[in-house]
Amino acid sequence: MRLLGPGSISTPARILLDAFLVTAGFLVALQVVVVAVLLVNPLHPVREHFQVTTLATVPAEIWRTADLVRVEPGTASARVDPWAYITYQPTSRMFVLVAAMASFLAWGCVLLVLLNLRRAFGNIAAGTPFPRDNIRRIRLAGWGVLGFAAMELLIDAGMFAYMRATTTVAGRPPVIPTAMLLADFPLGTILAGLAVVILAELFRAGADLQDDQALTV
Repeated sequence: MRLLGPGSISTPARILLDAFLVTAGFLVALQVVVVAVLLVNPLHPVREHFQVTTLATVPAEIWRTADLVRVEPGTASARVDPWAYITYQPTSRMFVLVAAMASFLAWGCVLLVLLNLRRAFGNIAAGTPFPRDNIRRIRLAGWGVLGFAAMELLIDAGMFAYMRATTTVAGRPPVIPTAMLLADFPLGTILAGLAVVILAELFRAGADLQDDQALTV
């Protein structure tokens, strides 16, 4: 399959992005409805579909996990970490509002990426991969990915602050498992965003070459 022009790989890429955009639009619209209902009545049954989740360490003396899981001898040893999976559901409008704002900002970054990539693939399908418009759109997509990573970090930090202010585990301040903190760190998202920004610079170099050739001719 060709990389440029009609019938190139950019055509199915645009179709896939269209599917992502439709799905994202539907999910955002659904969330808007849920948020609107909960802003009127935070205790509405629909709150079952609006929740924030996290993990916290349970003190070992409270939750003893020895011999809870057994592994066939001679294959491996197993250790069970006493973690509590905590689900927060709203009982106040403020909880709904703050959680919704964070979610919508993250969705905004996703839509920024999808819309700009779709337009960029449209230019590629037309056989013009290096227009200045593409450079701007791919750069914006990269910043959208980085923005999503930043929102992940802010949401995690906000959730940790909320837990410390409102929650106890076995009568103690909650402790976030280190493994979860490492797993939640959006390293892959940050690297992906940087890669897209670098790709935009490569497109800029291609556009400069096109301009130089045009001047030479």
